[in-house]
Amino acid sequence: MLPSQEIFLEEDPTFERRWQALSLNNQAWFARWAVASGGEVSHEGGMTWTYTPMESQEGQMTISSPVALQTSDQVSRIFDWYRSRHPLHGVLCWYLTATPPGDLAARLFARGFEPNWQPHWMWCDLRHLQRHHLRPSTFAIQVVEDEPGRQADDLPYYCVEDKATLAALHHTQPRHVWHLAAFQKQQVVGRCLLNVTTGEWGVVGLFNMGVTPSARKQGIGTALTQAACELAQQMGCHHVVLNATPMGEPIYRRVGFQSMGYGHTWYLRAQTLTAPAPSKDQVTFLEAVGRGDIAALGKMSERLEETTFNAPSTGGLTPLDISVRCYQPASAAWLVEHGAFLDLLSAWDLGWKEQIPSLLGQHPELVNVQRGEWHLTPLHVAVERDDIELVKFLLTVPNDLTIKDTQFEATALGWAQHFQRTEIISLIEQHRARQ
Repeated sequence: MLPSQEIFLEEDPTFERRWQALSLNNQAWFARWAVASGGEVSHEGGMTWTYTPMESQEGQMTISSPVALQTSDQVSRIFDWYRSRHPLHGVLCWYLTATPPGDLAARLFARGFEPNWQPHWMWCDLRHLQRHHLRPSTFAIQVVEDEPGRQADDLPYYCVEDKATLAALHHTQPRHVWHLAAFQKQQVVGRCLLNVTTGEWGVVGLFNMGVTPSARKQGIGTALTQAACELAQQMGCHHVVLNATPMGEPIYRRVGFQSMGYGHTWYLRAQTLTAPAPSKDQVTFLEAVGRGDIAALGKMSERLEETTFNAPSTGGLTPLDISVRCYQPASAAWLVEHGAFLDLLSAWDLGWKEQIPSLLGQHPELVNVQRGEWHLTPLHVAVERDDIELVKFLLTVPNDLTIKDTQFEATALGWAQHFQRTEIISLIEQHRARQ
């Protein structure tokens, strides 16, 4: 049964009101999911943080106000709250506002959070919904209340543990959480979930959209998206919001979605939560680096050990990494003056391009250093970014082009071929021939 006479966000909201509605819908989704999983939810001043007792589920920390997390004590309290709960797969922090996050990244990095992907938020004004897409007769889309029996093994964003949570959501939120499934030969090959928020900020959020690899390029994703938007219209809602993957973005645009921009997320690994907590001095030092507070760094320098300037945080970032991630060139320069080792990518990202030839001349081995979870060389990173100028810089010295990353076991040339970076492929092959 559809909601009747509900209030939703007006048809022509300002950009700021759109962001607020999106934020509150996402916070409601994570809170509803946590409660349905038998977990916990806490709220405080524009923040919501959730915990689910399922080992496969991450904690979700959402921030919908730019004034949230303004003090280190707040961050530490939430950090300690998560450390006390097990099992926990990790914690994902979402910043859900158009206002830049300011010092938030510095506070999170100092406690072991790592940079994560940028969600691409999209918005559909349902007055402009595109309805001309033909729906093939080879599949059917239905609203389902009970978990369908035959799920494809490779259905994205679904695992067996979700079954009980989805059943609880259908029972406790029958008018606010909806499940659409695409059936092909009586088997579920695609699905999405709708999260309905009502009132002044009410919108419909589209979550967990996925189609099995074998059923793609048949119009199922487009049909599911259109069906979800039509269901939202039947409720009286004016807008649908979602976070688009690169694969899904063209589909959503065809249906009528437009970009709202990119957001910010950070990730705290489970092993970081179980490791010894950073000391207060470590946190203070790394926060000062991330804020670019040179005066505070100067006061601390005399009592800091020399190894501190290159020591990674509990999340694996060095102080120099944090200065780069927080766009603080003054902090980076101060760190280098005090013994921090300057790597090629940090120099490049800080805009210190004139220093790279000297760095390569003095330390040619830097070009082969592998860093990060996937053990990427600077050339792997340059290929991923499609940064031709950086590739040219890196190829001015001999490279070990046989080095492979640990995730895909591919060389930098392999990455270039995968991403179809034709100019970079040519540059690497020419360099290999010279070597």
